[in-house]
Amino acid sequence: MDERIAKANMGRLQRSARGLESAMTQLASLFPLEPECFSPEQMEPRDSLLLDGFRARFSDLHDMLCRSMFKTIARLDEDEMPDVEMTTRERIVLMEKRGLLDIEKWQDIREVRNNFAHEYPDEDAEKAANLNAAWKYAPVLLSVARAVGDYLRTKHRIVA
Repeated sequence: MDERIAKANMGRLQRSARGLESAMTQLASLFPLEPECFSPEQMEPRDSLLLDGFRARFSDLHDMLCRSMFKTIARLDEDEMPDVEMTTRERIVLMEKRGLLDIEKWQDIREVRNNFAHEYPDEDAEKAANLNAAWKYAPVLLSVARAVGDYLRTKHRIVA
């Protein structure tokens, strides 16, 4: 893997993690949401936008880790070759072996992210429940991002 690509990915990872942390700081007073009475239309527009930003940043950080960073590590460690790509599942198992994530928690994070991708406008209670789940798992997601960054800095001397 080209070191330039790894450095660029590391910079994107750091920006994505900072964005999620920022959203969490701004939203701390709103959580936990009450699914029974959650209605985005009745919220302050600013809060609704912040929730949308949180949802997007959670999903983006998950995707960044899954699609770019896990692949970067697999290639730098020479577990994956450019002509024979690993599956996402194989990369996740590899990341667990490296001590970068807990596979059961990652599956929960992935489920939350996938639920965001398949939400429907009239299911406010489900939206609230999924946002609460994302809030619960966001620290875990950020911890994986930190572990990946530390691993790349320590093992491969990759710095953004």
